[in-house]
Amino acid sequence: MVILEQQPAARRYDVLIVCAGTAGCAAAIHLPQAVSALLVDRAGPEAVRCCGGLIAHDAQAATRRLGLELPEGVRVQPEPRDVRVTDLDSGLTQTYRRDYWNLDRARFDSLLLGLACRRAKFSSRTSLVSLRAEPNGFVATLAQERWPAEVRCSFVIAADGANSRVRRMLLADVPAPPTAVALQATLPHADIRYHEVLFSSLLTDFYAWVVPKPDGLLVGSAFAAKRRARAMFEELLAAVMRTYALSGPVIGRCSRLLTRPARRAELCAGRGGVLLAGEAAGLVSPSSGEGISFALESGAAAGAALGSSRPLAAYERSFAPLAARVCRKFVKAKVIFNPRLRRLALRIPFYP
Repeated sequence: MVILEQQPAARRYDVLIVCAGTAGCAAAIHLPQAVSALLVDRAGPEAVRCCGGLIAHDAQAATRRLGLELPEGVRVQPEPRDVRVTDLDSGLTQTYRRDYWNLDRARFDSLLLGLACRRAKFSSRTSLVSLRAEPNGFVATLAQERWPAEVRCSFVIAADGANSRVRRMLLADVPAPPTAVALQATLPHADIRYHEVLFSSLLTDFYAWVVPKPDGLLVGSAFAAKRRARAMFEELLAAVMRTYALSGPVIGRCSRLLTRPARRAELCAGRGGVLLAGEAAGLVSPSSGEGISFALESGAAAGAALGSSRPLAAYERSFAPLAARVCRKFVKAKVIFNPRLRRLALRIPFYP
């Protein structure tokens, strides 16, 4: 871990990677050997990520393509083999097959960070205060425990998620995707082995997920109405506890912003020496909110692109099919988040 002194001299790296989440770690792991990198994250390594931790086909394929081995303990039981969709607006229910990997998200994050630290210097609890472009690169002002430090770099990989600070600083003229507040809690254990998906226009314009874990049930949802999000989430938790006849205290809570892209113009690979990865680029499924596959693949592509004489052009070639995959899900999102269209879709014998 890099410890920044009270008044350090300016330091130079080939690349500054902002945020040590999935995309940022994937970027660091896939950097060319000759590239010097600083990976910073405003949270500590023990931070809890707000994520259901179910890895569907796209993310499974991404881990295989990137050669990422998941050791024992990263995948946990039960691993749901069925998804049950319940539309509380219409009363319709549908169940379909889906083979998930169920992750212990903390162990997954620790695995990625450990691999990333082999290629990059890492500074936790370090915030990006400012970032400005210069003729030969960028100057970033970082703050660790309130002490500022100035770092120079030739490139920046922004993997700082929804409402990306780097994107707002240097690409403010590019339309950004709207965001929602994602809230998640762990409820006492219930004996279910499927992944529950709940729709209710009275509670959220997104959907709610219920995911079984070894120590309980993860319950989460996202809310576009940010001021009402917490109150609506409490109603959702109460409904889930009634449904499964649960009692006892909520074990843990977490929250974050979730990117919800709605059009192709909101997806951006970057500009000049700035490469955007993961949700910072708008790469997340508009229908499911799944982002791990996009984070892994875009982060890896951004890191590897620094081995090219024209990194942005190289990254854009990898970015294009990822953006196309997001765009293909726009139609599905319009269907499932519209109560009338969703009711019609759920009458089809199989509509995943």
